Amino acid sequence: MSLHIGICTLNAMRTFPVVMDAIAQANLHEKLWVVDSGSTDGTVEFAKNHGAHVIHRTWDGFVGQHRFLLEHCRSQGGDWALMLDADEWPDPPLWKAIETFLADAPPAVSGAMLNRQLILHGEPLRYVCQPEHRLRLVRPERSTVVGSFGEQAEGVHEQIQTEGKTVRLVGMLMHDSFFDLEDALSKNLGYARIEAHSNPTNGGVGRLLVSPLAAFCKQWILKRGFLDGRRGFLMSQTMAMITWQKHLLAAERRLLDQEANRSNTKGSERCQERGR
Repeated sequence: MSLHIGICTLNAMRTFPVVMDAIAQANLHEKLWVVDSGSTDGTVEFAKNHGAHVIHRTWDGFVGQHRFLLEHCRSQGGDWALMLDADEWPDPPLWKAIETFLADAPPAVSGAMLNRQLILHGEPLRYVCQPEHRLRLVRPERSTVVGSFGEQAEGVHEQIQTEGKTVRLVGMLMHDSFFDLEDALSKNLGYARIEAHSNPTNGGVGRLLVSPLAAFCKQWILKRGFLDGRRGFLMSQTMAMITWQKHLLAAERRLLDQEANRSNTKGSERCQERGR
């Protein structure tokens, strides 16, 4: 069974060398595809020097890039596709589980869920955001990529969907998403702007008031983030602030849309009165 690994990149050199080193050490893949959308930090050169096939593609959103990558793996004959971000890499137990899975995966099984583990300041968080199973290893011919809310080309968090059964593999998909908490808040502010336009359920006053507290309690209490010590507390607070950002910008978008609709309605009424 041939394994193709696919990674979307944009100025990824903070974490990309670690990712590429992990892939090289595992040496399970037949082909490694990198879809780059305009890196200027040496990502493309590094990828080529380490055996990746690089495709330049103008950015058209998270869903569009990842769907293109998955379809490319399928068109190039990959029996299985491991879809990674440029800040993710399987740890050794997960690589071993992937190798075993690919050797005898039943025909009815079309995908495997990988448990993603967040890293903060170089240290894995054992409880915050755990578990976080993501469908990343799939049969390309049975799979596609959609948006967070069902859109085919919109949304922040793309999702892989597959036809058939899925299993969960042991091991961790390490996720070094940000340099520090300032970086996390800055990055997620950009995501919040996109989601404000994508998710119509966000932006209510109740959610704006309650959701941040609920996000903190989920990570700190339900997920037992307190066992991660100070990093667990800071990350739980960060998750609350990220949730607040998302609902705040959605509330602003909802307000502006309502005002625009009222303005348009008044304009139409004036036109009708003049025509009488």
